[in-house]
Amino acid sequence: MLSKMFGPTAADNQTAWTRSPDNPVLRCDSSDWSRDFIATCSLFEHDGKLRMYAEGSAGAREQIGLFTSQADRLAGPWVPSPVNPVLRVGAEGFDRGGVFDPSVVRFGGRWLMYYSAVEGDAHEYAEQLAHGAAVDGPVGETIGLAFSDDGETFEKHPGNPVLHARCPFALVHDDLVHLFYVEVADGGYRIHLAVSDDGIDFRPVRAEPVLDVGAVGNWDSCSVTTPKVFHDGDKFCMAFAGDSSSLDDPTGIGLAVSDDLVRWEKIAGNPVFVVGPAGAFDSVSVASPIIRRVGDKYAMVYAGSDRTVGEGLHSQVGLAWLSTAP
Repeated sequence: MLSKMFGPTAADNQTAWTRSPDNPVLRCDSSDWSRDFIATCSLFEHDGKLRMYAEGSAGAREQIGLFTSQADRLAGPWVPSPVNPVLRVGAEGFDRGGVFDPSVVRFGGRWLMYYSAVEGDAHEYAEQLAHGAAVDGPVGETIGLAFSDDGETFEKHPGNPVLHARCPFALVHDDLVHLFYVEVADGGYRIHLAVSDDGIDFRPVRAEPVLDVGAVGNWDSCSVTTPKVFHDGDKFCMAFAGDSSSLDDPTGIGLAVSDDLVRWEKIAGNPVFVVGPAGAFDSVSVASPIIRRVGDKYAMVYAGSDRTVGEGLHSQVGLAWLSTAP
């Protein structure tokens, strides 16, 4: 189990990872939808290939694209879909400002994509909060749903949005769609959970977060966000990003474990991964940690940026390997 590979000392755990020499393995480019940044959000294997759904931004407008690679090639090359972006902003309504944070699952014979949506700028609230101008939680942040038969051509659900929240991650378990998402409280994100029988109508499992921030002084005392959950032996493991001072510029990645997807326990040696050295593509923030078992190793695909949200987020996609237990 991944969680058993780490000891109680965060500094030791962080040395267990080896960043790929090919980083960033997916870069923002000159395209009309991802020239400012690109960030991985959902990754899985299908028909012998890896599919990566990523958010990209151009001119403060975020949209969603699809990239594919050979099943054993996490470092790529990642080939963009010819129809990118596969999910675009709406002409009007709840998602006219941006669509991002895609999470794709197979359920009920179709591919379902859950995504964050805003009417305005996706990062406006984080900037307001940083400068003391925000009083209440962000307005207009919702989660939308789109359907697809092939995982490439998506049609938005006519009853959108399905939740008033942000940053969805979907997992199918016991014939239910479990949807993790974040909400703001006291200036930071907290991770919540809702479930659905049909993938459309969701009910929260409880009012409180299923993963809250850490105690004052801890590395994740302000915000926990971008949850990614996977089966790990006989338990579930959640990889998440966190920070002690910022809503939306996380500097570390931690792990938590659960038996039932509702009650989570953070491991003792968090954060297990942190930002890179000065000058690196991931020197300012790391987020969206997707961890996969590859043979007898673990690999993590993640979003890293060398600028804050306020400076103009510049995320690109990194890859790190977990070598041996510390």
